Amino acid sequence: MFTDMMSEGFIVIDREGKIQVYNDKAKEIFGIRDDQQINQEKGKISNGDIVIIADNSIGQDDGKMDSNSLKVLGIKDKDIDIGDSLIAIGMFNKKSVDEPVFKLLKKGHNEEFLRLETTFLGIDIEVEIDFASKIISIKVRDEEYIMNYINAIGHMVILDKDTKMMKFYQSQGYTARGESINDILKGSQYRAKGKDTENLDVIGRNIFEIHKSDSIIQQFYEAAKGKDISYIDEFEEINGFPTMCTLLHVEDKGQRIGAALKVEDISQIKTVIAERDNAIKELEKAAEQLLEGEILNKTFPSFVGNSQQIEHVKKMALKASKTNSNVLILGESGTGKTILAKAIHENSKLKDKPFIHVNCGAIPENLLESELFGYEKGAFTGARNDGKKGFFEIANGGTIFLDEIGDISQNLQVKLLQIIQEKSFYRVGGTEKVTVNIRIIAATNKNLEEEMIKGNFREDLYYRINVFPIWIPPLRERKQDINLLIELLLPRICEEIGCENKRISSEAINLILKYDWPGNIRELENILERAVNLAEGNNIISKHITLKIDRHKSMDHSILPLRQFLEEQEKIAIENTLSFYGGDKKKAIEALNISKTTFYERIKKYNIE
Repeated sequence: MFTDMMSEGFIVIDREGKIQVYNDKAKEIFGIRDDQQINQEKGKISNGDIVIIADNSIGQDDGKMDSNSLKVLGIKDKDIDIGDSLIAIGMFNKKSVDEPVFKLLKKGHNEEFLRLETTFLGIDIEVEIDFASKIISIKVRDEEYIMNYINAIGHMVILDKDTKMMKFYQSQGYTARGESINDILKGSQYRAKGKDTENLDVIGRNIFEIHKSDSIIQQFYEAAKGKDISYIDEFEEINGFPTMCTLLHVEDKGQRIGAALKVEDISQIKTVIAERDNAIKELEKAAEQLLEGEILNKTFPSFVGNSQQIEHVKKMALKASKTNSNVLILGESGTGKTILAKAIHENSKLKDKPFIHVNCGAIPENLLESELFGYEKGAFTGARNDGKKGFFEIANGGTIFLDEIGDISQNLQVKLLQIIQEKSFYRVGGTEKVTVNIRIIAATNKNLEEEMIKGNFREDLYYRINVFPIWIPPLRERKQDINLLIELLLPRICEEIGCENKRISSEAINLILKYDWPGNIRELENILERAVNLAEGNNIISKHITLKIDRHKSMDHSILPLRQFLEEQEKIAIENTLSFYGGDKKKAIEALNISKTTFYERIKKYNIE
């Protein structure tokens, strides 16, 4: 037929809606040709068959499937609604040794993937809905069945109850063939696929048998019946396929005898546009992240690190610098609490005002009160004749940083609470109230909640200072920052000592990376300073790195529940592999020799980026 030579799809129906012409290109566009697919015999679903379903929008293009449709698989969940995304595996109309399994995402979710990896009745099955790329993949053992979609699709694979081999798989054009998920589950027969398979004969069949009754097909039918509807090159969607359509009247001697629909497949064009739009979004996102990273690094140049944990700390610190709220910095000794406190002050509107650092743990308790609040003349033996301003008065208008606040006594905690609440206090030995306007940043290496339980720290004071908490992770939890810290610290140490800049060998760095750093950055700085002094030339090698390893502590630390230990090692392996390949996830998956589904599940589980 000459119409089979056309580059567009061409369909003609008569006044009754019966198909008179349906060329090869139209069959190709709507997936009606079965001879170019994986071989599959015709048949129908049987009790005991294993059914695998992946549907990105329940009820939209799956034969109007709903939660009741899934009862034949043993899935009875009232939470499954129209529009939800679903992956489900179960046995058809028969109770299985293995319970049916499913995963669900509610309508309107923002996830990029929905994945399910399991072994069902001894068969390895992996299913993935990639919402970003609009691809659904069902993998059974080593055989993968992939379908692309534009808006919605219901993918399905059936395994024979006896052989456990594939007996049916979904493919494009299933609506026209009457092979949607719901049709199959209701017992409809499915056609054979593959080489030498007879194509679906559509000639003489009603157009609504082949294409669902959407607006374009309804208009096509009405135009054939005599209604004055026609157009040229309009975008329309047919059976979920984006097309450019032209609707023409077919007349004989001035009488309407039918209608013709010329269809051009533009799904590839739409895919290219979508890919372009996604690429632009990714570039914009990357540019925003890069700009944000540059802003944070410029804002906090002394607080070095680009790990996810430190990026979060910098973001929190930037927010803290824009408020007047009290800040509580938490973290082990040597993590950089003082540096962060000063950086918050220097980026606040108080940057030109005083920043007073008070190490509460370093001042004897009997002197701390007078140092903080000052004293009047003759307040105690040895007091200056003219009295003395305390740190709070000196800091007036600016910021006071109370380092190691967890070490102050209960009596001082009461006075500190008063100054926070009333913005005023009395000097030691004084009767005149002193009013101040200051911003308090506090820091501690103690767990203040535990100290409250023990009765060592006042609960009301804790909530007053803990308005804006920032946790700085220990160095052992962000070892990817060590190289940057060495780059910052080593030249500075060499300059302070008065020697030429020294280089550090990769073996020495590897030794440093294996250490747990209980003293954090302060200990790293001390180790580097010692190495600079020990190295006679310009190169620091592993023998110059002297680490104090507590073998008993190391053994105690290593005794963990087996599952926790394995999970920690798994997380480290994934992080190290991603770091080695510069964040290339595809290469990391290959190197780790795990499936893509497993990889992304672990990424989510361990919060790895």
